[in-house]
Amino acid sequence: MGADGGQGYPVHQFAAGADVGVLTQMLDSKTIRKTVSGELHSRLGAKWFKPDGGRLGVASTDKLTDFSIEFDCYADRRYGGYNCALAAVFKWKKFHRSFRDFTNWYNVRYQSTARPPPFLRVAFDRIDGNFLLGSRDEFWIANEQDLDAFIAQCVDDLDGKVGEWIKRWFTWSSALDVMNGNEQLCGSWRDHAYFCLLEQVHGREVACKWVGDIDATGWPEFLAAQVEYLQLQVCGGGSV
Repeated sequence: MGADGGQGYPVHQFAAGADVGVLTQMLDSKTIRKTVSGELHSRLGAKWFKPDGGRLGVASTDKLTDFSIEFDCYADRRYGGYNCALAAVFKWKKFHRSFRDFTNWYNVRYQSTARPPPFLRVAFDRIDGNFLLGSRDEFWIANEQDLDAFIAQCVDDLDGKVGEWIKRWFTWSSALDVMNGNEQLCGSWRDHAYFCLLEQVHGREVACKWVGDIDATGWPEFLAAQVEYLQLQVCGGGSV
């Protein structure tokens, strides 16, 4: 059965080329990731992916931002099966350069080994559940029928709500709207990520005014250090 209660897609049509008997014996995390990637390319390639047939890198003529977006298939062995989820990973050169400069400063000052994270990583399950507690659980896969249903769910996600959310990152103004509407995004580097995006959309002066108005007194060291760095090292004093 598919994830929506329908018949889903027959396993013997998987682009990875494994028949049912072979897949049953070879079901492991590598097989799951390869099969998911192959099937999503086969079914949605023209609408979503770069035509290399391997990694799930997003390519679209509608994408006007320079975020590098890739879908990562998570498959973790658990209780005789695999907990599986698809996540969207956003990388952005502007943010990476800025955060790299911050970590160089931070690691010297605080004798740490921090490194730049990706701009954003978010699971399809969280997007589907509006980032609320009790969102959809990871998909448990014990056999090829479960894998079939998981792939069907991923296809439905990209054709529906999850796909529409991801497409909001295709323009700068809508990407900023997404950030403004969800304070959970980007984790402990959110303020730095938001600064970069705000600067991209509205310019350095607006971004510096925003970060200059933040009082990080009493914040955890890593979070406060990002604000201090942006205020003093990037904006030259905090406010403009």
